Amino acid sequence: MKKKLFKNKIQMITYIILYIICIGLFVLIGNIEVKNNSLTESLKFSNIYKNVPQDNLYVFANATDVLNIVNGRSGVVLFGFPQNKYTSYYAEYLDLMGKEVGLDKIYYYNFLNDRDESNGTYETIVKNLGVYTPTLDEGVSDIMAPTILVVKDGNVLLYYDEVSINKGNITPDVYFTENKNAEIKELLKSVLEEYVK
Repeated sequence: MKKKLFKNKIQMITYIILYIICIGLFVLIGNIEVKNNSLTESLKFSNIYKNVPQDNLYVFANATDVLNIVNGRSGVVLFGFPQNKYTSYYAEYLDLMGKEVGLDKIYYYNFLNDRDESNGTYETIVKNLGVYTPTLDEGVSDIMAPTILVVKDGNVLLYYDEVSINKGNITPDVYFTENKNAEIKELLKSVLEEYVK
């Protein structure tokens, strides 16, 4: 004799409804956790760079994340570190322009330790970006802070490190004049508009 799985239709419908509710709760909880992680990263970033608002677009990246972008993926990356006073200006402008064009995230890569320790993945990033990176006095190419990298489908749309090369002994408040701010914002906006198309 065949045993019935459900005693009647009401029991079957009840179990199906409970099953759907459970699935919905799992999806809801998963989305809340993702939003909390993203919020935590943006708050952490704004604690490092005080002039960037808490609702920023930044997510923290490591050398592997950046290498994947350089090797053919798409992404907007800010190379910098808190000790570099100029990074906060680029961080602010990039976040502002990213929001204006509808960008969903910006990768922040604090590369200082990887550079100091000659991390192999970092060295590969430098090698793969060799045509863009400046050559230092010792004849070695390297990434300087701050640098903005925009890559779409493996094509470099922007490698912007003007401040890291041209600043000399000028302090950030002197370097970032009203005209310079407008120039940087316009450049970022045009490149990011191309990126999000």
